[in-house]
Amino acid sequence: MNLLPSISVIMPVYNEEAKIGNALKSIRTQEYPQDKIEIILVDDDSKDRTLEIAKMYNIAYVRNGHHDYDIGKSLGIKKAKHEYLLFLDGDNILPHKSWLKTLVSPLINEKDVVGAQPIWFTYDRKHSLADRYCTLFGITDPLTIYLKKRDRLMLHEKKWNLVKKYQDKGGYFSVIFNEDNLPTIGSVGFIIKRTDILRTNYTPKFSHLDCMVDLIKQNKNKFAMVKLDIIHLHSSTIKELLKKLDRNMNIYLRDRKERRYTWKASKIMVFFATLQMLTFVVPFYHSLRGFLKIKDWAWLIHPYICFRVASMYSAKFIKYGISNLLNFRFSYAQPQVN
Repeated sequence: MNLLPSISVIMPVYNEEAKIGNALKSIRTQEYPQDKIEIILVDDDSKDRTLEIAKMYNIAYVRNGHHDYDIGKSLGIKKAKHEYLLFLDGDNILPHKSWLKTLVSPLINEKDVVGAQPIWFTYDRKHSLADRYCTLFGITDPLTIYLKKRDRLMLHEKKWNLVKKYQDKGGYFSVIFNEDNLPTIGSVGFIIKRTDILRTNYTPKFSHLDCMVDLIKQNKNKFAMVKLDIIHLHSSTIKELLKKLDRNMNIYLRDRKERRYTWKASKIMVFFATLQMLTFVVPFYHSLRGFLKIKDWAWLIHPYICFRVASMYSAKFIKYGISNLLNFRFSYAQPQVN
Protein backbone atom coordinates (compact mmCIF):
# COMPACT_ATOMS: atom_id res chain seq x y z
CA MET A 1 0.00 0.00 0.00
CA ASN A 2 2.90 2.33 0.71
CA LEU A 3 4.05 1.95 -2.91
CA LEU A 4 0.83 3.47 -4.22
CA PRO A 5 1.29 7.09 -5.31
CA SER A 6 -0.74 10.00 -3.98
CA ILE A 7 -3.42 11.35 -6.32
CA SER A 8 -5.17 14.69 -6.73
CA VAL A 9 -8.55 14.32 -8.41
CA ILE A 10 -9.41 17.42 -10.47
CA MET A 11 -13.17 17.75 -10.90
CA PRO A 12 -14.69 20.87 -12.52
CA VAL A 13 -18.45 21.03 -11.95
CA TYR A 14 -21.49 23.16 -12.64
CA ASN A 15 -24.99 22.22 -11.45
CA GLU A 16 -24.26 18.52 -10.94
CA GLU A 17 -26.61 18.06 -7.96
CA ALA A 18 -28.14 14.86 -9.38
CA LYS A 19 -24.80 13.15 -10.08
CA ILE A 20 -22.10 14.55 -7.84
CA GLY A 21 -22.91 12.38 -4.81
CA ASN A 22 -22.47 9.12 -6.69
CA ALA A 23 -19.34 10.42 -8.41
CA LEU A 24 -17.63 11.37 -5.14
CA LYS A 25 -18.83 8.28 -3.29
CA SER A 26 -17.23 6.09 -5.96
CA ILE A 27 -13.89 7.78 -5.23
CA ARG A 28 -14.17 7.64 -1.45
CA THR A 29 -15.06 3.93 -1.48
CA GLN A 30 -12.05 2.90 -3.55
CA GLU A 31 -9.73 0.23 -2.14
CA TYR A 32 -6.99 2.84 -2.06
CA PRO A 33 -5.52 4.72 0.89
CA GLN A 34 -7.86 7.68 1.29
CA ASP A 35 -5.11 9.77 2.87
CA LYS A 36 -3.40 9.55 -0.53
CA ILE A 37 -6.42 10.96 -2.38
CA GLU A 38 -7.37 14.63 -2.41
CA ILE A 39 -10.46 15.67 -4.34
CA ILE A 40 -10.31 19.19 -5.72
CA LEU A 41 -13.79 20.34 -6.67
CA VAL A 42 -13.67 23.39 -8.96
CA ASP A 43 -17.18 24.80 -8.84
CA ASP A 44 -18.30 27.27 -11.50
CA ASP A 45 -20.87 29.03 -9.28
CA SER A 46 -23.44 26.24 -9.33
CA LYS A 47 -27.01 27.34 -8.65
CA ASP A 48 -28.10 24.04 -7.10
CA ARG A 49 -26.91 21.86 -4.16
CA THR A 50 -23.73 20.63 -5.89
CA LEU A 51 -21.33 22.23 -3.42
CA GLU A 52 -23.47 21.35 -0.38
CA ILE A 53 -23.46 17.67 -1.35
CA ALA A 54 -19.78 17.67 -2.29
CA LYS A 55 -18.70 18.97 1.12
CA MET A 56 -19.92 15.68 2.64
CA TYR A 57 -17.01 13.89 0.92
CA ASN A 58 -14.00 15.77 2.29
CA ILE A 59 -13.22 17.86 -0.77
CA ALA A 60 -10.97 20.87 -1.32
CA TYR A 61 -13.02 23.68 -2.86
CA VAL A 62 -11.86 26.05 -5.58
CA ARG A 63 -14.16 28.66 -7.10
CA ASN A 64 -14.06 29.12 -10.85
CA GLY A 65 -16.68 31.70 -11.83
CA HIS A 66 -15.49 32.04 -15.44
CA HIS A 67 -18.02 29.56 -16.88
CA ASP A 68 -15.18 27.78 -18.63
CA TYR A 69 -14.21 24.15 -17.83
CA ASP A 70 -10.68 24.59 -19.20
CA ILE A 71 -10.05 27.48 -16.81
CA GLY A 72 -11.54 25.36 -14.03
CA LYS A 73 -9.12 22.51 -14.71
CA SER A 74 -6.20 24.92 -14.73
CA LEU A 75 -7.27 26.28 -11.33
CA GLY A 76 -7.53 22.73 -10.03
CA ILE A 77 -4.02 21.90 -11.23
CA LYS A 78 -2.64 24.94 -9.40
CA LYS A 79 -4.33 23.79 -6.20
CA ALA A 80 -3.15 20.17 -6.47
CA LYS A 81 -0.34 18.93 -4.23
CA HIS A 82 -0.16 15.19 -4.88
CA GLU A 83 2.10 13.17 -7.18
CA TYR A 84 -0.50 12.30 -9.82
CA LEU A 85 -3.47 14.16 -11.28
CA LEU A 86 -6.68 12.33 -12.19
CA PHE A 87 -9.19 14.21 -14.34
CA LEU A 88 -12.85 13.40 -13.75
CA ASP A 89 -16.10 15.23 -14.41
CA GLY A 90 -19.08 15.43 -12.11
CA ASP A 91 -20.93 12.94 -14.32
CA ASN A 92 -18.24 10.23 -14.01
CA ILE A 93 -18.56 7.26 -11.64
CA LEU A 94 -15.83 4.71 -10.95
CA PRO A 95 -17.58 1.38 -11.56
CA HIS A 96 -15.77 -0.81 -9.00
CA LYS A 97 -13.58 -0.47 -5.90
CA SER A 98 -10.30 -1.63 -7.46
CA TRP A 99 -10.63 0.79 -10.39
CA LEU A 100 -8.07 3.32 -9.19
CA LYS A 101 -5.43 0.70 -8.37
CA THR A 102 -5.85 -0.82 -11.83
CA LEU A 103 -5.60 2.55 -13.57
CA VAL A 104 -2.42 3.61 -11.80
CA SER A 105 -0.59 0.27 -12.15
CA PRO A 106 0.96 0.96 -15.61
CA LEU A 107 2.48 4.17 -14.29
CA ILE A 108 4.07 2.22 -11.45
CA ASN A 109 5.24 -0.64 -13.69
CA GLU A 110 6.68 1.47 -16.53
CA LYS A 111 8.43 4.67 -15.51
CA ASP A 112 8.39 6.07 -19.04
CA VAL A 113 4.61 5.87 -19.31
CA VAL A 114 3.34 9.45 -19.28
CA GLY A 115 -0.36 8.95 -18.69
CA ALA A 116 -3.13 6.35 -18.62
CA GLN A 117 -6.86 6.20 -19.24
CA PRO A 118 -9.64 3.58 -19.57
CA ILE A 119 -10.50 2.42 -23.08
CA TRP A 120 -14.25 1.80 -22.72
CA PHE A 121 -17.28 3.53 -21.28
CA THR A 122 -19.39 1.40 -18.94
CA TYR A 123 -22.46 -0.08 -20.60
CA ASP A 124 -25.79 -0.25 -18.79
CA ARG A 125 -29.11 -0.89 -20.53
CA LYS A 126 -30.79 1.29 -17.90
CA HIS A 127 -28.89 4.36 -19.10
CA SER A 128 -30.49 6.85 -21.47
CA LEU A 129 -30.56 6.24 -25.23
CA ALA A 130 -27.99 9.01 -25.76
CA ASP A 131 -25.66 7.66 -23.08
CA ARG A 132 -25.90 4.12 -24.47
CA TYR A 133 -25.12 5.48 -27.93
CA CYS A 134 -21.94 7.21 -26.67
CA THR A 135 -20.96 4.09 -24.72
CA LEU A 136 -21.48 1.67 -27.60
CA PHE A 137 -19.41 3.76 -30.00
CA GLY A 138 -16.86 4.87 -27.38
CA ILE A 139 -17.29 8.53 -28.28
CA THR A 140 -18.85 11.81 -27.30
CA ASP A 141 -18.42 13.21 -30.83
CA PRO A 142 -18.96 11.02 -33.94
CA LEU A 143 -16.56 13.16 -35.99
CA THR A 144 -13.67 11.50 -34.13
CA ILE A 145 -14.58 8.19 -35.79
CA TYR A 146 -14.29 9.54 -39.32
CA LEU A 147 -11.18 11.65 -38.67
CA LYS A 148 -9.64 8.59 -36.96
CA LYS A 149 -9.07 10.49 -33.71
CA ARG A 150 -11.24 8.61 -31.21
CA ASP A 151 -9.44 7.64 -28.02
CA ARG A 152 -11.71 4.81 -26.82
CA LEU A 153 -12.86 1.54 -28.30
CA MET A 154 -16.37 0.65 -29.36
CA LEU A 155 -17.93 -1.68 -26.84
CA HIS A 156 -17.52 -4.77 -29.04
CA GLU A 157 -13.83 -4.04 -29.76
CA LYS A 158 -11.39 -5.89 -27.52
CA LYS A 159 -8.04 -5.15 -29.17
CA TRP A 160 -6.45 -1.74 -29.54
CA ASN A 161 -6.81 -0.83 -33.20
CA LEU A 162 -6.61 2.95 -33.26
CA VAL A 163 -2.85 3.29 -33.92
CA LYS A 164 -0.42 0.72 -35.27
CA LYS A 165 2.43 1.04 -32.78
CA TYR A 166 1.43 -0.60 -29.48
CA GLN A 167 2.14 -3.53 -27.17
CA ASP A 168 -0.42 -5.63 -25.31
CA LYS A 169 0.81 -5.76 -21.70
CA GLY A 170 -2.04 -7.87 -20.38
CA GLY A 171 -3.98 -5.31 -18.34
CA TYR A 172 -3.32 -2.46 -20.73
CA PHE A 173 -2.02 -1.48 -24.14
CA SER A 174 1.25 0.45 -24.18
CA VAL A 175 0.98 2.94 -27.04
CA ILE A 176 3.40 5.38 -28.65
CA PHE A 177 1.70 8.54 -29.92
CA ASN A 178 3.04 11.34 -32.08
CA GLU A 179 1.61 14.65 -33.30
CA ASP A 180 0.08 12.97 -36.36
CA ASN A 181 -1.73 10.06 -34.69
CA LEU A 182 -2.54 11.62 -31.31
CA PRO A 183 -6.22 10.92 -30.52
CA THR A 184 -8.41 12.92 -28.16
CA ILE A 185 -6.85 11.55 -24.95
CA GLY A 186 -6.49 13.39 -21.67
CA SER A 187 -9.95 13.95 -20.23
CA VAL A 188 -12.44 11.51 -18.66
CA GLY A 189 -10.53 9.17 -16.33
CA PHE A 190 -7.09 10.29 -17.48
CA ILE A 191 -4.22 10.13 -14.95
CA ILE A 192 -0.80 11.73 -15.31
CA LYS A 193 2.16 12.75 -13.15
CA ARG A 194 1.71 16.32 -11.86
CA THR A 195 5.30 17.30 -12.69
CA ASP A 196 4.66 16.43 -16.34
CA ILE A 197 1.58 18.66 -16.50
CA LEU A 198 3.62 21.47 -14.97
CA ARG A 199 5.97 21.16 -17.96
CA THR A 200 3.13 22.18 -20.29
CA ASN A 201 1.36 25.43 -21.01
CA TYR A 202 -1.59 24.50 -18.77
CA THR A 203 -2.51 28.03 -17.68
CA PRO A 204 -4.71 30.06 -17.85
CA LYS A 205 -6.68 27.33 -19.65
CA PHE A 206 -5.95 23.62 -19.49
CA SER A 207 -6.73 22.17 -22.90
CA HIS A 208 -5.93 18.49 -22.45
CA LEU A 209 -5.20 18.01 -26.16
CA ASP A 210 -2.87 21.01 -26.35
CA CYS A 211 -0.99 19.85 -23.27
CA MET A 212 -0.58 16.35 -24.71
CA VAL A 213 1.03 17.98 -27.77
CA ASP A 214 3.36 19.90 -25.46
CA LEU A 215 4.47 16.65 -23.84
CA ILE A 216 4.95 14.78 -27.11
CA LYS A 217 7.19 17.58 -28.33
CA GLN A 218 9.30 16.84 -25.23
CA ASN A 219 9.49 13.14 -26.26
CA LYS A 220 7.04 12.14 -23.54
CA ASN A 221 4.95 10.03 -25.87
CA LYS A 222 4.25 6.68 -24.23
CA PHE A 223 0.75 6.16 -22.85
CA ALA A 224 -1.17 3.28 -21.30
CA MET A 225 -4.64 2.56 -22.60
CA VAL A 226 -5.97 0.51 -19.70
CA LYS A 227 -8.47 -2.34 -20.08
CA LEU A 228 -10.97 -0.58 -17.86
CA ASP A 229 -14.30 1.12 -18.33
CA ILE A 230 -15.69 4.23 -16.69
CA ILE A 231 -19.28 5.36 -16.22
CA HIS A 232 -19.96 8.58 -18.13
CA LEU A 233 -23.50 9.93 -17.74
CA HIS A 234 -22.94 12.38 -20.56
CA SER A 235 -26.40 13.22 -21.92
CA SER A 236 -29.90 12.27 -20.84
CA THR A 237 -31.37 13.01 -24.28
CA ILE A 238 -30.24 13.29 -27.90
CA LYS A 239 -31.13 16.99 -27.75
CA GLU A 240 -28.74 17.46 -24.82
CA LEU A 241 -25.98 15.57 -26.66
CA LEU A 242 -26.33 17.79 -29.72
CA LYS A 243 -26.42 20.89 -27.54
CA LYS A 244 -23.12 19.89 -25.89
CA LEU A 245 -21.52 19.24 -29.28
CA ASP A 246 -22.71 22.65 -30.46
CA ARG A 247 -21.17 24.25 -27.37
CA ASN A 248 -17.88 22.40 -27.83
CA MET A 249 -17.59 23.46 -31.46
CA ASN A 250 -18.26 27.08 -30.50
CA ILE A 251 -15.43 26.87 -27.97
CA TYR A 252 -13.14 25.25 -30.53
CA LEU A 253 -13.78 27.99 -33.09
CA ARG A 254 -13.41 30.70 -30.45
CA ASP A 255 -10.00 29.40 -29.38
CA ARG A 256 -8.89 27.88 -32.68
CA LYS A 257 -6.02 30.28 -33.35
CA GLU A 258 -4.55 29.58 -29.90
CA ARG A 259 -4.79 25.79 -30.06
CA ARG A 260 -1.67 23.67 -30.46
CA TYR A 261 -3.56 20.46 -31.25
CA THR A 262 -4.45 20.80 -34.94
CA TRP A 263 -6.14 17.40 -35.55
CA LYS A 264 -3.58 16.70 -38.34
CA ALA A 265 -6.26 16.10 -40.93
CA SER A 266 -5.94 17.22 -44.56
CA LYS A 267 -8.75 19.13 -46.26
CA ILE A 268 -9.42 16.04 -48.37
CA MET A 269 -9.74 13.88 -45.26
CA VAL A 270 -12.10 16.39 -43.64
CA PHE A 271 -14.17 16.52 -46.86
CA PHE A 272 -14.54 12.74 -47.05
CA ALA A 273 -15.25 12.48 -43.31
CA THR A 274 -18.04 15.03 -43.71
CA LEU A 275 -19.35 13.29 -46.81
CA GLN A 276 -19.46 9.93 -45.04
CA MET A 277 -21.39 11.44 -42.14
CA LEU A 278 -23.88 13.23 -44.41
CA THR A 279 -24.66 10.37 -46.80
CA PHE A 280 -25.82 7.87 -44.14
CA VAL A 281 -24.22 4.85 -45.89
CA VAL A 282 -21.04 4.42 -43.82
CA PRO A 283 -22.70 5.40 -40.52
CA PHE A 284 -25.47 2.89 -41.20
CA TYR A 285 -22.86 0.19 -41.86
CA HIS A 286 -21.21 0.99 -38.50
CA SER A 287 -24.62 0.92 -36.82
CA LEU A 288 -25.60 -2.42 -38.32
CA ARG A 289 -22.23 -4.03 -37.58
CA GLY A 290 -22.48 -2.95 -33.95
CA PHE A 291 -26.11 -4.02 -33.61
CA LEU A 292 -25.32 -7.52 -34.87
CA LYS A 293 -22.71 -7.87 -32.10
CA ILE A 294 -24.66 -6.20 -29.25
CA LYS A 295 -28.43 -6.00 -29.66
CA ASP A 296 -29.26 -2.43 -28.65
CA TRP A 297 -31.34 -0.01 -30.72
CA ALA A 298 -29.06 2.83 -29.64
CA TRP A 299 -26.63 1.78 -32.40
CA LEU A 300 -29.19 2.74 -35.02
CA ILE A 301 -29.42 6.44 -34.16
CA HIS A 302 -25.83 6.84 -35.40
CA PRO A 303 -26.70 7.88 -39.00
CA TYR A 304 -29.08 10.55 -37.67
CA ILE A 305 -26.53 11.87 -35.15
CA CYS A 306 -23.82 11.92 -37.84
CA PHE A 307 -26.05 13.86 -40.24
CA ARG A 308 -27.03 16.42 -37.62
CA VAL A 309 -23.45 16.90 -36.40
CA ALA A 310 -21.91 17.16 -39.88
CA SER A 311 -24.58 19.67 -40.92
CA MET A 312 -24.09 21.73 -37.77
CA TYR A 313 -20.28 21.75 -37.99
CA SER A 314 -20.29 22.59 -41.71
CA ALA A 315 -22.61 25.56 -41.15
CA LYS A 316 -20.44 26.81 -38.29
CA PHE A 317 -17.21 26.52 -40.29
CA ILE A 318 -18.74 28.34 -43.27
CA LYS A 319 -19.97 31.13 -41.00
CA TYR A 320 -16.57 31.23 -39.28
CA GLY A 321 -14.75 31.47 -42.63
CA ILE A 322 -16.99 34.23 -43.95
CA SER A 323 -16.65 36.18 -40.71
CA ASN A 324 -12.85 35.95 -40.79
CA LEU A 325 -12.76 36.97 -44.45
CA LEU A 326 -14.97 39.99 -43.82
CA ASN A 327 -12.90 41.00 -40.79
CA PHE A 328 -9.70 40.69 -42.84
CA ARG A 329 -11.08 42.82 -45.66
CA PHE A 330 -12.40 45.43 -43.24
CA SER A 331 -9.05 45.64 -41.45
CA TYR A 332 -7.16 45.76 -44.75
CA ALA A 333 -9.35 48.61 -46.01
CA GLN A 334 -8.75 50.85 -42.99
CA PRO A 335 -6.57 53.91 -43.71
CA GLN A 336 -3.13 53.89 -42.12
CA VAL A 337 -2.63 56.49 -39.39
CA ASN A 338 0.91 57.89 -39.01
